Amino acid sequence: MELNTFICGDCIEQMKLLPNDSIDMCFTSPPYNCGNSGKNKDMYKNYSDDLSNEDYFNLLNSSLTEMLRLCKGLVFINLNYMVNNTVPLFKFINENSMYLKEVVVWDKMRAQPPIGNILAKRHELIFLFTKNKDTVINTFSKNKGEDYRNIFGGWISNVARVSIDSDQTEFSKEHRASFPLALPKIFIDIYTEKGGIVLDPFCGLGTTAIACYELGRNFIGIERDDRYIQISKERLSSYQLQPKFL
Repeated sequence: MELNTFICGDCIEQMKLLPNDSIDMCFTSPPYNCGNSGKNKDMYKNYSDDLSNEDYFNLLNSSLTEMLRLCKGLVFINLNYMVNNTVPLFKFINENSMYLKEVVVWDKMRAQPPIGNILAKRHELIFLFTKNKDTVINTFSKNKGEDYRNIFGGWISNVARVSIDSDQTEFSKEHRASFPLALPKIFIDIYTEKGGIVLDPFCGLGTTAIACYELGRNFIGIERDDRYIQISKERLSSYQLQPKFL
């Protein structure tokens, strides 16, 4: 299994090629299925993001199945509910509730314009799944969020305050739905050790990979759009780092 690499292809098919329990943590954000019209037409450059309810449910469900098979620890999935995805999204949550450990509210610290006839969105959700019901995500014997009191409060909590504007880059226009670097970095730091392996099967512009670089973790990124992979490599090359965490 090659580490610190990007794989171009369908994430579900590519994950099937990886061995069981080979990943320490997953952090990802699948497409939101927000439609392909109006302001949403260019959300992704080469992906319409306009699946049927059944196809979108299958995308979420199949990708989680593979992530749980691969992952020894927590699976973090960042999703935003909106007009076009509410039905399949909550069906997905309901049918996988036995694996759902926690739901984190990501407070983006400013409201973004609404998509459809709904309220403007100041928050998104991060669903924490694990195949092992005994996996510890918090314990009062040790405060896992001690270094992030400005993000969570006194203890690691289910509200994370991370500004959506914290690290806009020159590439942001290429992928309007990317999350800020601090978001995956916080959870990777808390829930993995140096040299650990983190998978992002919808890796977009490589933000999770950059977080791994900065923290001394290995990464595997899967992305179907070769243009995004090229941008991810360009972003990482600017760090002038040659990770040796294998």
